[in-house]
Amino acid sequence: MKVAIDIGNSSIKGTFLTDENDLISKILKPSAVNIIEHEKYLSYDNNEIYFQVTKTPLQHFEEITCISEIALNRPNYLEYDVTSTSYKSNHKMTTALLFGTIIEHIDNNTDINLAVSVPIVEAKTLGLMEEYQKLLIGKHEIIKYQNNEKIKITINIKNANVLNEGQSGFYGMFDENDQEFQNTLIQLYEAKGETENPIIYFEDFLIVDIGEGTTDLAVFKNKKFNPEYSYSVTRGYGNLLEDAIKTAQRENLTIESRKELQKLLESTNKLRQKRKDTWLNYLNPKINEFVEKVTDTILKAYGNNDYFDAIIFLGGGFTALTNYRIENGEIHMDNDQLFKSLNEKLEKNNKNTMFIFGIPKPYAQSINDRGLTQTILKNNK
Repeated sequence: MKVAIDIGNSSIKGTFLTDENDLISKILKPSAVNIIEHEKYLSYDNNEIYFQVTKTPLQHFEEITCISEIALNRPNYLEYDVTSTSYKSNHKMTTALLFGTIIEHIDNNTDINLAVSVPIVEAKTLGLMEEYQKLLIGKHEIIKYQNNEKIKITINIKNANVLNEGQSGFYGMFDENDQEFQNTLIQLYEAKGETENPIIYFEDFLIVDIGEGTTDLAVFKNKKFNPEYSYSVTRGYGNLLEDAIKTAQRENLTIESRKELQKLLESTNKLRQKRKDTWLNYLNPKINEFVEKVTDTILKAYGNNDYFDAIIFLGGGFTALTNYRIENGEIHMDNDQLFKSLNEKLEKNNKNTMFIFGIPKPYAQSINDRGLTQTILKNNK
């Protein structure tokens, strides 16, 4: 089996392929984990799947665990602390989400070729990516709980490809297996006045991956990713939601989690519009601060140069921030503050670029997964 998984602070995106590259499943689910204290508390009313990691060199929870929707349906679920500076690689949450996602698709001992991504801040930490890759490769023992049965499974990761977020996002733009995705990109390029795919000509360019807890700025020099010039801001859209929640709490306004807040913000229910407007009053000042931080960091990424061929935005946080999309062959967004601020700063500081655009909704959130899939297909033929 070939597995490409992008584990984000907000959601898990993934692709499962057979060794012959046939599609098994596409994954998009929330990054949530729940711990079950004892086997007697398991419920199988809706074919729930639980698991317990019993042997692995990775950091992991010792208890029985469930993830995503099953975890969200239980009280006191866990999600990544986007205010923390701890690494996501070799993290208990990451291990749970990785094996929890894989275990849903297997019932027997399975060999896997794996591709995963990590934030650039971790890629810039000496030896961390290499160490994580070593820990991933090898055998990991899991107990799967389903339909009142316990199955012991060994997951043998034969190869592990670890990429930087942002880097994998750019590779995802070359996914030619999804014609609907490629048609959307063609419409995007045409809306920017291009009659052919311009990315084949990019040499020096910047990928800005706005996620839930990090914003990665991946600089490519001479068509190759260059970590020395790249940046990682330890803030993402999830931080804005968390900050808004903390501010509102001082005025006795509460909500269960940032996932619930985002659900409210995306709601079109007229009965909830007043509450939505109330929360936007807390969120909008946080967005203003974040946009300034991101655009200032983009200026830093230019370094001593005055030119990039392109600046490309992607990520689930980018979608949540702008709702950037293609409709009837035209680019639309609900909030263009990010683009306005960037253009103003570039002009003021004599910095230039030929193209500024984003990966449109609904693909911006899963573009890293596409890049990981391209990598695993290339490296594990």
